[in-house]
Amino acid sequence: MPEPKENGTQRTIAVRVSPDFHAQLSMVAQVDDMPLTDLMMRALENHVAARRDADDFKAKVQQALEAAEAQMARTRAMLLGTLPDAGSSSNEPDDGASTTGRGRRKGSSG
Repeated sequence: MPEPKENGTQRTIAVRVSPDFHAQLSMVAQVDDMPLTDLMMRALENHVAARRDADDFKAKVQQALEAAEAQMARTRAMLLGTLPDAGSSSNEPDDGASTTGRGRRKGSSG
């Protein structure tokens, strides 16, 4: 089971359960001759592994990654002062303002 990590890199999670469920968990841990925290960690690790293998979870992960990439592209465009791709659904008034904005050189026409 997981060993304590150095420099306090572990986090604490508090879970409220009914007294009956706590008793069940304690009995399972006792029968398996393991600390209750190890039993809970094993259950959490198994759940996360099962979810990562599930097709519906993989689809949700893909959607989350696409949304994060789209947000990063918007953030990059804002920071660099560039317009988003033409296919995006950003504010349309920016299209006209981009050719006459204050950032253009004055008096240097071609």
